[in-house]
Amino acid sequence: MEIYLAPMEGLTGYIVRNAFFHHFHGIDKYFTPFISYSEKMNKKTIRDLLPANNEGIALIPQLMSNKAEEILYMADMLFDYGYTEVNINLGCPSGTVSSKKRGSGLLAYPDELDRFLSELYEKADFPVSVKTRIGYDTDELWPQILSIYKKYPISELIVHPRIRSDFYKGTPRMEAFDLAVRELSYGGTALCYNGDIWTLSDYQALISRYPGLSRFMLGRGLLANPVLSEQIKSFPTNEGVPSSANSSEYCSSSLKERFLSFHNEIFDGYMSIFSGERDVVMHMKEIWFYLGRSLADSQKHVKRIQKSQNATEYRLAVKKLFDELDLRI
Repeated sequence: MEIYLAPMEGLTGYIVRNAFFHHFHGIDKYFTPFISYSEKMNKKTIRDLLPANNEGIALIPQLMSNKAEEILYMADMLFDYGYTEVNINLGCPSGTVSSKKRGSGLLAYPDELDRFLSELYEKADFPVSVKTRIGYDTDELWPQILSIYKKYPISELIVHPRIRSDFYKGTPRMEAFDLAVRELSYGGTALCYNGDIWTLSDYQALISRYPGLSRFMLGRGLLANPVLSEQIKSFPTNEGVPSSANSSEYCSSSLKERFLSFHNEIFDGYMSIFSGERDVVMHMKEIWFYLGRSLADSQKHVKRIQKSQNATEYRLAVKKLFDELDLRI
């Protein structure tokens, strides 16, 4: 069984990836936030991709384009840094992206999607995986979209069973994922589930429904509970034993210290790359939008964090939170 950290723009860059890698177990692959052709390989992107900034991490670059030649151009640049495979973003719901027929926007045009993938896989001599939603304004095209995916040697299909207009609201459309499971069960494409895995119970419900599924991508759930990957991997498999020998550490008495160390590594990393304290504090507030879920009765303390204006105020608010609250994972 494999667990992936989802690409989340502004949240899962190399500093956060390293904090996960250093303090928690169970994540098998990490995916970069999408790299667009218009940005190509700017300084920020290169810094995020440098092997020296991702030591020991199995990292897959995610690319954003609706043109095969642009994907191939970016992949060629990535190979210079030692990468050997890429992931294609066909799921981003952002209006500025989808309005240009990129991300989930391309799903509204199956013929263009087919041409794009045909040109890409005809020329790509390296593994190319796809992260997709199940449609744009409706899921009625999902059977057609899935039939297109089945035509090509996609190394892995990561399915978030929502349409673009769902964004991240409501419940995932599991009937659409049911179809993917049926269609791909006997093919050569590996299937990965993505969407609303917040707790161990969410994972248990998934493997109960799909006992053969072995790949799961987690995003918001891991930011809310960084130990979730360990909890999942310590859950008994069909053979009755934990799927990871290291994952028992999640129940140790030092867990709160691990959470604090995880936080501190992110904070110190941001301090090293951003030019001012306000930028650091702003980015840490984004982390706390999720991380606050891991501590009992944290609303008042997280609100104090959100009101902090500088690093001193922020540190005091965080210290008070960790001193007074208990984990509730």
